[in-house]
Amino acid sequence: MGTHEQRTREGTLMAAGPRWGLADTDSRLRRWWPLVRPSWPYLVAGLLAGVGFAALSGVGLPVMLKTVLPIFFGREQEASPWVVAAGRRLFGEHYQDRLLLLACWGMPVVFLLRGLCAFLNRYWINLAGFVFLENLRRAAFEKLQSLPLAFYQQHRTGDLTSRLVNDAEQLRSLILLVSNDAIKQPLLLVAALGYLVWVSATERSALFTLVAMVTIPLCVVPLRLMTRRLLRRARAVARQSGELAAVVTEALQSPVEIQSYNLQELQCRRFAARLHEILRLSLKTVKYEAMLGPSVEFIATCGLMVALYLGVRSGIDFATFSSLALALYLAYDPVKKLSGLQAALKSRQASLERLEEILTARDTMPNPVTPRPLPPGNAPIRFEQVRFLYPNRSESGAAPALNGITVCIEPGETVALVGPSGAGKSTFALLIPRFFDPTEGRVTYGGTDLRELDKRAWRDRIAFVPQMPMLFNTTIAENIRLGRPDADDAAVREAARRAGAAEFIEALPRGYETVVGEQGTALSGGQRQRIAIARAFLKDAPILILDEATSALDSESEARVQAALRELIRGRTTILIAHRFSSISLARRVLVFEEGRITGDGPPEVLAETHPVYRRLLELQRPG
Repeated sequence: MGTHEQRTREGTLMAAGPRWGLADTDSRLRRWWPLVRPSWPYLVAGLLAGVGFAALSGVGLPVMLKTVLPIFFGREQEASPWVVAAGRRLFGEHYQDRLLLLACWGMPVVFLLRGLCAFLNRYWINLAGFVFLENLRRAAFEKLQSLPLAFYQQHRTGDLTSRLVNDAEQLRSLILLVSNDAIKQPLLLVAALGYLVWVSATERSALFTLVAMVTIPLCVVPLRLMTRRLLRRARAVARQSGELAAVVTEALQSPVEIQSYNLQELQCRRFAARLHEILRLSLKTVKYEAMLGPSVEFIATCGLMVALYLGVRSGIDFATFSSLALALYLAYDPVKKLSGLQAALKSRQASLERLEEILTARDTMPNPVTPRPLPPGNAPIRFEQVRFLYPNRSESGAAPALNGITVCIEPGETVALVGPSGAGKSTFALLIPRFFDPTEGRVTYGGTDLRELDKRAWRDRIAFVPQMPMLFNTTIAENIRLGRPDADDAAVREAARRAGAAEFIEALPRGYETVVGEQGTALSGGQRQRIAIARAFLKDAPILILDEATSALDSESEARVQAALRELIRGRTTILIAHRFSSISLARRVLVFEEGRITGDGPPEVLAETHPVYRRLLELQRPG
């Protein structure tokens, strides 16, 4: 196996998904830290607000219940002695009325501060979460822009779209849940348990605390059992959502094919089947989530009743029991809410995994650490014993797309690539801009392996016109300007004129400011092709790759564009994938491909006499 094939295989395995073991915890933390770092101050502020909420709730409310309220009901012997002493010292023997008034003011203040801490906690945690999610989405999108074509051949467009949109939305909804409970509830649990331990120790009611300590961990049992099932169901739902998005994307991108072959019912059945499977799995997820709350409530109620029985038998007074019961409730309530939060985390872990798959996907064609400078001027392109096998076909035993190719294309030469479909012409052309790397052998420019050059700088020297050009949903001028983003309007218009596109553009109501629609649907196929050719004129690159650039043109337009192309290719290295005789006529050299090999190389008129495959291809185009 060649070095670069092995590298491709390793990239494929890396793209298969992250491993969630303990061994790679440090690397995962390092990977996530740049995304978390901008939100760290808001997270700390939310944590501090959560501490305030927990202290005011888990300690403040039980303390008020134990120390102050007994006085209001004439049960001073159950009140805290220091409160009674402080009241008498401040207000005299008739302190109850004034202390009642003070408490009536104090309780709203406590709840006001408690509510303010809850608000700040949720706001800051939400802010931290949304900043992280924004960074995550941007990082995933940027990573997708840098991944090679092999990655896109192994992943469906709809599934990748689902990851960036649906899975990210699942994480956004998780952030809303986390912001309310993730910080406050654990701290509230600690504060309530701390109060239980303190009062039980000072009041010698250790039995009450013992029951609380035993029953609270019991609540974790149903949590552990159900969250395992939740994660499996959530992963299945995420996969099915990706499949659903892929079905929708294919259907919306192919309305002509669907309607011309009457495939509407088939598409509807496929869509309905995916929906039904998602519904089935979602209901199972809801079932497990719904079971968690009642299970925790049942265990908590049993614990409270046992504690009540033991507390009464031990002679505990009403005020102490009331404060302990409130603290115990405040301890159980976080367990219940955290169980729901744990369920939500498990159900959305699959979404995080699917986004992490993108972030951890390996670029199988990375830039060199120290790129070599590009040769000055135009230089020869040489294929040296190149063999190439597509990564997604490596396990199927398929024949290589290219096998033992050795050829040199001189500067300024126009070379036509001809041969049957699947013979390797397009693969040959795609290796030149380094969309793929050879499995074996190498491709050089001026004697330098393309893998040693900076990809961006190298591709700046190449203009590529595909057979089915992609237009973006913006104006015609901006679509042409993609060839050179800093070009002025005059240069854009000149490129359109040279491509034979100016006439139809200027006839449009808004001219160059016409928005072409998604994938250029507002224009005909020939018009889209001419705009793509105008990009190549505007880029003015020394190397051209034309994938049957005139295939979508009518005869009149083709004649104009052929004349423009003759001007465009002058002095440039041009690789022309050709099927039509009119395109082959632009070249002075033809490479004939058969089953991944070059079986003919020479001037077209010579090959027409000596090469049987080339001669047959020409005869098929001649009118009967």
